[in-house]
Amino acid sequence: MSGKLLLGSYLIERRLPKNYRDGELNFCKQEFSYRTLDISLVECKNSFVNYKGFAYDGYFRINAQSLLSPDYYRGHFTLKHYLKKVLLKKKRNLPSNSKYLLAFDEWGSAHYHWFCDTLPRIYSVRNILNDYYLLLPAHSAYIECVALETLRLLDLTPKGIEYVKYGELLRVESLTLVTRAGMPGYTNDGLMKLLSEEILSAMNLKGITTSKKLYISREGADFRKVLNEKEVQQVVKSFGYEVIKYEEMSIREQIEITAHAHAIVSIHGAGLTNMMFMQPGSNVLEFRRDRIYHNQCFWHLADALNHNYFYLFGEPDNESLALEADGCNLTIDTSKLAKVLELIG
Repeated sequence: MSGKLLLGSYLIERRLPKNYRDGELNFCKQEFSYRTLDISLVECKNSFVNYKGFAYDGYFRINAQSLLSPDYYRGHFTLKHYLKKVLLKKKRNLPSNSKYLLAFDEWGSAHYHWFCDTLPRIYSVRNILNDYYLLLPAHSAYIECVALETLRLLDLTPKGIEYVKYGELLRVESLTLVTRAGMPGYTNDGLMKLLSEEILSAMNLKGITTSKKLYISREGADFRKVLNEKEVQQVVKSFGYEVIKYEEMSIREQIEITAHAHAIVSIHGAGLTNMMFMQPGSNVLEFRRDRIYHNQCFWHLADALNHNYFYLFGEPDNESLALEADGCNLTIDTSKLAKVLELIG
């Protein structure tokens, strides 16, 4: 299904991490460069939309452009799925005299995916956004606490917001779909720079002097934790880092403290998304594992924002698990950590 092109695809060439050692990232060499996706507006008639952002063109056809990736859902959309999830599902009709905009997918209300996937799609139609009712998932408190505040900060003002509730199917006569800016985990550099600049400007934080150094702790998480957290905190504190937990702050507080930081350190996790709020040329250190991975999203994001990206491999507690999603935990070699922190300064 074709549509109106908003932003064409272009090639991204990644700068290597500041502490890169030759050959150390060969397992992900295919991500040293990649192309973004075309961003288009696709007009759809008589569609059904669910809380995951799936858009169905009638009862027995999924609109592939509404999905994270067609390959991710291979074998998912069977006859049984269409019968149970579409044909026999209770539906709510939206007014036929209004236009609705779909710019989220199944992961769209998670912190990284909101800022790096959903928000760029909304931002790309900012000049006509007030012509549409924006569809958003209602099943996450994140939408109320973070997403709506972000839209206000950026002055992204739709005609209204229509929430898609868990378990319901919306019947939408006039639906406009904004396609993805890139595959999951692959940053569209131009859009991310613009979003970062506008958020900092809206908070009067652009160009300020940076003095803080932040260690983002995930010690309260159920997975993807640093197993020797106490030892790691001792090391980072000795280098002047403040230990913080973003989940205890409002989004404005997160932006404020991060904008004053010239370095942030964390294990792979949503908190690293907040590098968006740092001044260009800042420093990011990610704890991660080698060989098994899903993507290099925080390296991509750091480079897109012109930050200096550093990495440190930890020892996984499960060799068969990637670190991303509900992944493994890591033990960090504190002597190696100290050496990287010295490089960052």
